[in-house]
Amino acid sequence: MGTKGGGPLVLYWHATASSATYEVPLAFDTAAVTAAGGMIVGFESTTRTGTPMTTTGNDVWYQSDVAFADQVVACAIQQVHVDPQHIHVAGYSAGALQSIYMWFARSGYVASVISYSGGDVTIDEAPFQDSAHAGAAIVAHGAAGSDVYANVDFAMASATWETQIKQAGAMAIDCDDGQVHVDFQRLSSLAPVSLKFFQDHPFGVKPEPYKSLPSGFPSYCKLD
Repeated sequence: MGTKGGGPLVLYWHATASSATYEVPLAFDTAAVTAAGGMIVGFESTTRTGTPMTTTGNDVWYQSDVAFADQVVACAIQQVHVDPQHIHVAGYSAGALQSIYMWFARSGYVASVISYSGGDVTIDEAPFQDSAHAGAAIVAHGAAGSDVYANVDFAMASATWETQIKQAGAMAIDCDDGQVHVDFQRLSSLAPVSLKFFQDHPFGVKPEPYKSLPSGFPSYCKLD
């Protein structure tokens, strides 16, 4: 957490059998976030207040956990003075599915999203909280047939979500690194650009600032 305020708030949801403590330093230059007056909140475990019918994936995270994210957002704005136009969400695997659920269900405040091996697997869908807004996204994944876990092909699920992003009028950056599902280099490879992407995509930004990819993105990324 930065001390001067005015920066972004990043909500991070980790993968199955992993932790935010491990993943966040791989995914972000945390010193740069704090220097910008920002804050990263990594959720470590579900409240288990939901039921299997309301999980967003494989019982790692639940829809009801988002109520605690709402409390974090309110507290961070009030006490840390983060920029309310810069509330962003990221996550890996099960955490990516939770992030995509928030892309739908909290489109009233989520500015933009980074999904690492996530996508649309149906149970992480929700009605848009704000039908007039859908955030831009980096959609990172591995190869079709290789980025697979629990019988879900996350390359295919990512492609499905990218179609929804475009249909909603937002921009997606597809990053296919060609690797398997459990490959945390997926986080570190995008770390040089993750904060900049969020800074360039505040809530409701118009027009889309990226007509081409800025320097720093891996060569396998492309505007979709």
